[in-house]
Amino acid sequence: MKVSKAFILALVTTVLACLAIACSTESQAVKIGLLSPQTGPIAQYAPGFEDAGDIAISELNVTHEGDFVFELIVADSGCDGTQAATSAQTLIDSGVSVIVGAACSGATLGAIEVAAPAGVPMVSYASTSPAVTTADDNGHLFRVVPSDAQQAVALVDVTSAAGVSNPAVLYMTNDYGSGLGDNFASNWSGEVCTQVGYDPSEGSYDASALATAVIDGGCDSVLLMSYATDGAAIMEALSAQGFGGSIIGADGIADAAFTDAFTDVGAVDGLIATRPRPGEDSTAKTNFAKAYADAGGADGAIYTGETYDAIKIAAAAIVSDPDGDDTLGALKKTGKNYVGASGTHTFDANGDVLGTGYEVCQFDGSTFSCPRIWTADGGLSSN
Repeated sequence: MKVSKAFILALVTTVLACLAIACSTESQAVKIGLLSPQTGPIAQYAPGFEDAGDIAISELNVTHEGDFVFELIVADSGCDGTQAATSAQTLIDSGVSVIVGAACSGATLGAIEVAAPAGVPMVSYASTSPAVTTADDNGHLFRVVPSDAQQAVALVDVTSAAGVSNPAVLYMTNDYGSGLGDNFASNWSGEVCTQVGYDPSEGSYDASALATAVIDGGCDSVLLMSYATDGAAIMEALSAQGFGGSIIGADGIADAAFTDAFTDVGAVDGLIATRPRPGEDSTAKTNFAKAYADAGGADGAIYTGETYDAIKIAAAAIVSDPDGDDTLGALKKTGKNYVGASGTHTFDANGDVLGTGYEVCQFDGSTFSCPRIWTADGGLSSN
C-alpha cells in the first residue's frame, strides 16, 4: 500500500504533539523544609513532628500524583536561634519553597532572620512566644498555634482552680519562657511568691538551687515555663527536697513523652500542663488521627496535627501558585478558614491564628491525659 506524504506528515505531527503533551505534564518537584528539634531540650518530641510530616508528604504525593512530587527536607533546629538560622540557610540552599517550623520560639525567630531576606516564607507549627507576632519578618512568618499572651490567661485560671494562692514562677530566659512567665505574672490577681529566670542550656542552670528558691520562699505551688530536659530536672529537684505543692506547666511539657526526660519518673506525678486545643471534629482531623496511629505515632504527642497542617497549608499555596511567582501571597490566601487536623486556621495581618482554647492535661503517676479544656469565652470545663 502506498502511503501519501500528507499521511506521513500528519502522523509525524501527531507524534510530536503527543511528545509535547507528555513533556508538559511531567511532575513538578517541590521541596518543603522542616525545622525539627532533633537535638536540644525538646528532642523527645522531634519524632512525633517528623512522623506527622511524613504522613503529610505521603498524602500529598498521592493526591497530586502526575502533577507534583513533594519532598520533605528535615534539618535540626537544636531549639536554638543560631543553629536554626544555619539550618534554615541549608534548607534554602537546597531549594525549598517554604520552611515549616521551627518548634521552639527562639529557633523560629533565628531562622526567619535568614528566611525572610531570602524571600522564603515560614509556617511554624509550635512557636507560641508573643515575640513572634512582632518579629521583623517582612510578612514572611506565619504560625498555626496561638500566642502565649492567651495561654497565660488560661494558666491563671488553671492555677486558681488548683486552690493555690502563692505561686512561684520559674521560667527560661528565652523568648518562649520569659514571654509566658511575664504574661502570667501580669495577669495573676495577687503577687507571685518568687519569680526566677534561668538559662535552659545544658550545664547553665542549677535545678537544685531553683528548687531551693521555691521552698525557701514558702511557695505553695510552682508555675514552670520550661522545656522537657530542664523541666524534668527541676521537678526531680523539687521532689528530692520534699516539695509537696502543685506544679503547673505549659505546652513545653504537655506531652506524654515528657516522661522520657526523667531519671526518677515518679517525680512527674501530679503535674498539670496546658497546650493548644485541637479544633472541632472534621474529616481532616479524623483522617490524620487514623494515619498517625497506623504509622505507629505515640499517643499524647504534642503539635503533630499542627505540623501536618503547616505542611499541608504550605503545599496548597505552592499548588495554587506553581510558578512560584507569589508564594507569600498564595500562603495568605490559603490561610483563610483552612480546615485542618488541628483546627480551622485563618492568618491575621501578623500571620497569627486565634486558636480554639487549650487542653488542660495532667500526669497521674506516669499516665498522661487531658480531661479538661479552657476557652476564652467559657473558661474551664470538662473535655
